[in-house]
Order: sequence, then C-alpha cells, then structure tokens
Amino acid sequence: MELSNKAAYIKGLMEGMKIDESTDQGKVLKAMAELMEEMAKAIEDVTVLADETVDVVDSLSDDLSDLEDDFYEEYYDDEDDDDDVFDDDTLYECVCPSCGETIVMDDKMVENGSIECPNCGESLEFDFSDDDTEE
Repeated sequence: MELSNKAAYIKGLMEGMKIDESTDQGKVLKAMAELMEEMAKAIEDVTVLADETVDVVDSLSDDLSDLEDDFYEEYYDDEDDDDDVFDDDTLYECVCPSCGETIVMDDKMVENGSIECPNCGESLEFDFSDDDTEE
C-alpha cells in the first residue's frame, strides 16, 4: 500500500470514529491526518524524481562508457596487436636537480638537447657526447 493510501485510510478511520473536531484532541488528530497526507504526497513526488534521476544517470553512464570505448579503441585497438601507439616512443626519466621532481620525456624531447622543468622552470640540458664512444 502506498503512503498516500495509508494516510487516506487513517483519515477514513478517524472520520468513521466520529471524532469530535471541536475538542482539542479532535483538532490535533485532524491536523495530524492532514499533515500525513501532505507528507505522503511530498514523499511520493520525491520518489518519482529520484527514479527519474537514476534513469538519467544510468543513461549518462552508458553514454560515457560508449565514449570511453570509442576513444580508447583508437589507441588500444586489439590487445593482440603489437602496433600500440606508444610502442614507437621510448620514454626516459630524469630528476630535476633544482626541485627533485621526476620528469618523463620521449625521444623528441631528448633530441632537442634541453627542456624546461614543468615544475620549477629550470632549464635542463642533455649532453650525450660521452655515450657515443664505445670502450
């Protein structure tokens, strides 16, 4: 039984008992019955809105999941493929001597010979002249 039906049932019981509404107790009981009806209606309205909100959130979640699948599918086409977008670039890490922050760089950044630390702005230079000679 819905709340509004229960409130109407209680109100009907009170009317059936022929409670004298001119007494203080009768006035209180009548006011309580009316309050219960209003509260039941408000709760049912909120329940309807909550159900609608859940439906919208579920729909948005499904749409977001589809977008994620489409977006990541470009980069990770198949797990069996060896042609990942990120396989072509070797990544390097270096620690900024000024702030101690670890910086991740790709081949292109290293080939430039220098970069600015994204954390503190310090200019970092790379010298690979010693690496070219073999022992």
